[in-house]
Amino acid sequence: MKDNKRTDLKRLGIFLLLAFGLAWVPWIIMNKVYGFEEWFNNNKAPILANFSLYAPALANVLTRLITKEGWADSKLHLRLKGHVKYYAFAMLMPFATGILGAILLTAVYGKFDFAELWDKLDMSFWATMLLIAAQSAAMAFITFGEEFGWRAYMNPKMERLIGTTGTVLVGGVLWGVWHAPLTVEGHNFGTDYPGFPWLGILYMCLFCTAEGAFLMWLTKKTDSVYPATLWHACNNFGGSAVAGMLALGLEEDFDPGIAGYFAAAVPEVVVGILFTVLMVLDKRKKA
Repeated sequence: MKDNKRTDLKRLGIFLLLAFGLAWVPWIIMNKVYGFEEWFNNNKAPILANFSLYAPALANVLTRLITKEGWADSKLHLRLKGHVKYYAFAMLMPFATGILGAILLTAVYGKFDFAELWDKLDMSFWATMLLIAAQSAAMAFITFGEEFGWRAYMNPKMERLIGTTGTVLVGGVLWGVWHAPLTVEGHNFGTDYPGFPWLGILYMCLFCTAEGAFLMWLTKKTDSVYPATLWHACNNFGGSAVAGMLALGLEEDFDPGIAGYFAAAVPEVVVGILFTVLMVLDKRKKA
């Protein structure tokens, strides 16, 4: 057992070194050479940018090759039989939390009117949401780069070492810190908020911990990386769009600032706690 844990620890260490190094080195270089806005938002260096987003997936592959681990438990099978509900759940959950986040934001910053909200939830809204979900799912090839690393490789290794709850917490913080070279350049939150950039990094750690719990649960339930990949794509490309559609009493260019991001993250935190508990209970039942 000690030898197995030692092997897992070695492989996890190599993976994390590669996952961070293969992303941070090109990010730092491109931030200096091009400036963040140019390379990230204006696609100034598409090859390096796309390569860096696949750093966790590349780290998975390279670690397996370096340590001669092989490809057992790669989680690359679709495993659709009996798991279609999890794929559907993965696509819809980001929109559910997006709706709840919009309600929270408007309750705090806008004029919340339940009747007006209900009127917005018409057939046109649901049809648009499904269209956005389909378009977001088509972008899953981008988010696969992260999920094949974090969920398909890091989480299983880490869980054997520090347990389920430890993996949710430590893995979530690592995932959040991984974004730091982008966060300090203004990604997601800009640079003019109080507590810059530490509150931005803290938010990413909180968000990634909460959502990492749900993604870990999805991966364990299906033994496949693809449901988590779908969720990640729908969250990145669709969840915020749906939240914007439901904004009530807010100006079109309204920016809630970093405090608003924390407020809107409350549903994700609740979801993260819930699915962490579910994973712990599942593990106890199997034991």
